[in-house]
Amino acid sequence: MAKNAKTQAKRFLFVSPPMPYDSPLLSMAIRTAFETAKMGFDLIPVQIETDKLDVDALADSAKLIGPILPLVPFSKEQNKQLQSLGVQVEPAIFATDSPAYPVVAALYGASGRAMASRMVSSGHRNLVYLCSSDPLLENLNQLRYAGVLQGCIFGGCPTPTMLTTEYNSPNLSGELVQLFSKNPGVDGFICHNDFLAMEVIQALRMCGRMVPNDCAVIGVGNAPEGQLFNPPLTSIDFNPEVSGQLYAQALGKFLSGEKIIAPDPKEVDKMMTLVARGSA
Repeated sequence: MAKNAKTQAKRFLFVSPPMPYDSPLLSMAIRTAFETAKMGFDLIPVQIETDKLDVDALADSAKLIGPILPLVPFSKEQNKQLQSLGVQVEPAIFATDSPAYPVVAALYGASGRAMASRMVSSGHRNLVYLCSSDPLLENLNQLRYAGVLQGCIFGGCPTPTMLTTEYNSPNLSGELVQLFSKNPGVDGFICHNDFLAMEVIQALRMCGRMVPNDCAVIGVGNAPEGQLFNPPLTSIDFNPEVSGQLYAQALGKFLSGEKIIAPDPKEVDKMMTLVARGSA
């Protein structure tokens, strides 16, 4: 019986954007694929290594596996190229026009609010939101920033500055020098994830700024590397297992043509856990 269900499962090429190999987002995506398999959908994960998409290679894989289900949107031109090669591309899960978008917005917004709440409650007022400059991640950056804004508004804190950079950027310390020259009073960095947070701490050290005495830094994801960092990284754990289940339920309904209802923001906020360490 199980074998028959497996053969009837609809397969998708589940495409993730470039990001660190141990990113919590990838863990969540894998968890989502695991959970949707129970619903009769096989998501075959593929990670793009660069934002310069190899359309031909992706199309060849899709012809063997099934329609492409992107985690984040491709460009209009990339979509046209894939479709011209006879490949079906589903709406990206994290795209604004995706039926699953209310779930994505709820989870990303909650993590942003949790970070801002920590910073504001610990007395930091002049904040910077730091995120990736990769265009594939623009939607996710904006969603988390929206949550950060909400948290700052609730705490009576001024609007944070947004700063974009690349992963492993050799220019980050220079970008921070320029930032401090314009706004020397910056006292906290809210980072899109733990990996950028750790890069910021290193760059701040090169700028002669101490963490957390001069600037506090907080990330998202509770990456294992964070607790070994100097100083140990304060982070928001968004519970990838439960988040993955929530995404999977929404995705299963989306692929089945059912209506998706946005989760209760208060319930989603409860999923976020502050892991307080030495950086904020």
